Amino acid sequence: MDNLGTPTSPTIDIPMDVDPTLEERYVEEYEGAAKTFGVGTSFMAEFDRDKFAKERVENLYYPFASRDEWKLAAFLLRSDLSMSAIDELLSLGLMKSLNLSFGTAKRLRGLSEMLPKAPEWKCKPWTTVYPTKKPIYLYYRDPLDCIQSILYNPLVKNFIQFTPFRLYESATKAMRIYTGWLSGDNAWSMQSQFPEGATLLGVVLSSDKTNLSSMTGGRMAHPLLLSLANL
Repeated sequence: MDNLGTPTSPTIDIPMDVDPTLEERYVEEYEGAAKTFGVGTSFMAEFDRDKFAKERVENLYYPFASRDEWKLAAFLLRSDLSMSAIDELLSLGLMKSLNLSFGTAKRLRGLSEMLPKAPEWKCKPWTTVYPTKKPIYLYYRDPLDCIQSILYNPLVKNFIQFTPFRLYESATKAMRIYTGWLSGDNAWSMQSQFPEGATLLGVVLSSDKTNLSSMTGGRMAHPLLLSLANL
């Protein structure tokens, strides 16, 4: 498609993945891209809006008593231990001497539900053309929720770009420089197909077969990972 974008005037702002000392480089940004139409809520705003936000002012790891207790809880929740195995572990005298906020797996699960929410996991049966020994289930999260979660993350604030750009070695435009995805012609062309003000997000999907050996009978999974090319 023909280039429908009109570059802006040269700017001294160098893209974040380019050496900031090379200020003589010439940057053209796609005019009219990634406009804002109001103020949304950030991750921290949502975090502060949580009903337990006041408790986390005094204790960042609430509803857990400390960082160490939170790390233990995270380990147990992510482990392959069954609920009964966790109960057995927590019933040991050594564990009781720690005066943990949870004494059972059920209580641990309840406390974890009080944490700020991440995109929820969903599950549905997955039909196949060929018969299988056991039913196949698809576990997934809403991809839009996942993208929103990435945008909410304060850790990416200074590393994400939204406007396609063209970077040159100098104002003569004799040599083009390619850095991230947004510096390429593909992103520029895609932006030209959107209405003015639209924001272009490049969704990156990857997958790899993973063997699940623990408590699954040697089954295999094909996890699909999602990220953004804007990072």
